[in-house]
Amino acid sequence: MEKVDYLANPELGEYFAALPPRVQDFITSSNAEISTLGELMKIGEHFKQEL
Repeated sequence: MEKVDYLANPELGEYFAALPPRVQDFITSSNAEISTLGELMKIGEHFKQEL
């Protein structure tokens, strides 16, 4: 998914926009298929601690 795709989705956009830029970049470059807020939160929190 592209960054703009996350931001266009009201459910995901607010959380995605609050993630650090390096985490946003990692998620978008990973080509992960994230479709729910729960999935995005799980991945986002993991990478906030790893990166």
